[in-house]
Amino acid sequence: MRQINLIFLYLAIILVTSCASTSKQVPTPTNTMELDVFSSSVDQLLKNKDFLKSEILKINASKPSIQRILNESDGFWVKGNLKRANSELERALRISKNESSVFLRLSHIRLEQGLEVESGSFAARGLLISNVSSWERLLLNVYIKD
Repeated sequence: MRQINLIFLYLAIILVTSCASTSKQVPTPTNTMELDVFSSSVDQLLKNKDFLKSEILKINASKPSIQRILNESDGFWVKGNLKRANSELERALRISKNESSVFLRLSHIRLEQGLEVESGSFAARGLLISNVSSWERLLLNVYIKD
């Protein structure tokens, strides 16, 4: 019994010393500088239309039927046939109104067509979808003008 008490005492001492030895990291000017550099590089990337397009092309739909339409649309989009890509995306939208990947693509295509107001409208509608990932939410916010 005495050995068990000694083991518990030993473990308690280890626990107390290990908790006491942890230090709280305080932000230093170096850390905030790194954060500023990172933030500005993300901001620059999000202003690059080619980067945005490549990121949007990576986003898939949750429904296989919509994904097939997206694949067709992406093929037209990459070849520069915006009208055909747009009509495929609108077909996908008629089938399902809860696919953020469709709204992302429509937002970017409208931006490429010079229709910034429509681009923002599609992005705003995409943000209303409940299961939008954080990355999709960030990308959709790029198209909304203040």
